Amino acid sequence: MSTTNIGTFDGKSWEALCQQVFKRKFASDGYQQIPASPGDFGLEGFTLKTGYGFQCYCPEKNYTRQELYAAQRDKITVDLRKLKTNQVELAKRLGSTKLRHWVFVTPEIDRNSLLAHARTKEAEVKSWNLSILDSNFSILLHDADHYLIEINEIRIAAGEAIDFVGSQPCLSTLSGPPEFYDGNVQRKSRARLAPKQSSQRFETLVSQLHQQTLENFLEGDAHFRRIEETAPTVYFRLVRLINEYEKHVIETAATWNGAAEDLTVNLRDGLSERIAKELAPQFNETNSSTVARHMVARWIAICELDYD
Repeated sequence: MSTTNIGTFDGKSWEALCQQVFKRKFASDGYQQIPASPGDFGLEGFTLKTGYGFQCYCPEKNYTRQELYAAQRDKITVDLRKLKTNQVELAKRLGSTKLRHWVFVTPEIDRNSLLAHARTKEAEVKSWNLSILDSNFSILLHDADHYLIEINEIRIAAGEAIDFVGSQPCLSTLSGPPEFYDGNVQRKSRARLAPKQSSQRFETLVSQLHQQTLENFLEGDAHFRRIEETAPTVYFRLVRLINEYEKHVIETAATWNGAAEDLTVNLRDGLSERIAKELAPQFNETNSSTVARHMVARWIAICELDYD
């Protein structure tokens, strides 16, 4: 699965969304889907009236920027070659339509080098003089933004919430040394237990809370990885929710006048309730509480949640 600005996809789910988009956007142009059975001809579909041919691509995992460019470049090269190899079969499906534009549709394009590759392949394909191509044949590169209106319309029709942020969600980066996080947890455990400072068990309680919070923090990444691996689409929505709630955490901590533990409980319970409400039925109260416990420990350790 690949995480993009508009969600998490693999090849099948991206193509399924694209087909919905094409059928909605190009209905008046006579859009025709080409099922991949029998055979893959290097086209997912085409428009009878305007000669647009579409090929979709989504990576199966999260690549580095350079890896993504290489995968997209190679996909373009391989699929364009299929036009030549399958010219006879494609002609039967295109009829009198000539392909004027071959459109490569992918969630995001990060390297302008891909445009240079498209121009090089465009000249090469023209040199083949294929009967199915228009003399003014061109290659176009489209990312998700080209179809954002249609994508949102489809999601609205399906009862899904619309994301207006437009950036990939991610958890707060852990870049400090272990002793930095341990020190924060130690200091804040004392602050949370300040009302019990006169108790003879105070140091024992601090040690216990410190250990429990540190364990919740250290186990958090593994827990989030399990969610991402088993339910990537849900993970995308969860992290998006956490990113927004994190802003609430910072503002609330800055303006809070009560006890440190009251603030901690307020934020932990608030996050748990929001997850259970917005991500049901994938998250019940127990799952939501687990995520909230790990996230509050993380915020304590990295100082998103402070009591000073």
